[in-house]
Amino acid sequence: MYKKRSGFSTTLMTSAIVIFFVAMAGVVVVKTGVLQSNTASSDGLSGLVSVKGTVDVDALNLSRSEVKKINRAVNAHKDVFTQVDLFLDTKNGRGEISGKTVLVMAMVLETSGDCEVRSWSRKIARDDLVPQIVRYMKRAAGEYQEFKKHPDVKQNFKCIYI
Repeated sequence: MYKKRSGFSTTLMTSAIVIFFVAMAGVVVVKTGVLQSNTASSDGLSGLVSVKGTVDVDALNLSRSEVKKINRAVNAHKDVFTQVDLFLDTKNGRGEISGKTVLVMAMVLETSGDCEVRSWSRKIARDDLVPQIVRYMKRAAGEYQEFKKHPDVKQNFKCIYI
């Protein structure tokens, strides 16, 4: 026969289940980083990326998504580039950097060989910074791979400008 539970044990069992699910939800929130800030510090960037110039990385207020995009691009081309140097200056001196702030950007991508790929300086809005970095790295990797196909030319160049 089925024995009917008392009200106290039913309440105790329900409380235990609720506490278990709340604890599990807490673990999920902490592990996934849902409660973390939307901005990321320079520590989040790949160790292969260095930012130089008058603009500090923290002043850019890179979002977690932007840091992930940069790191994904660096990882995608880590077999080609051993170091990514990003040179950033503001066009109108130092001040608060917003999405419309015009930055002067140049990149130097070092390779495992004795050649590096450099970009010409270009003016871009802060909002366009990350897409430009990602696009340039992809293009530079393709150009360098093409360059490596010609060993006779490779001996004459230490730097490729794109």
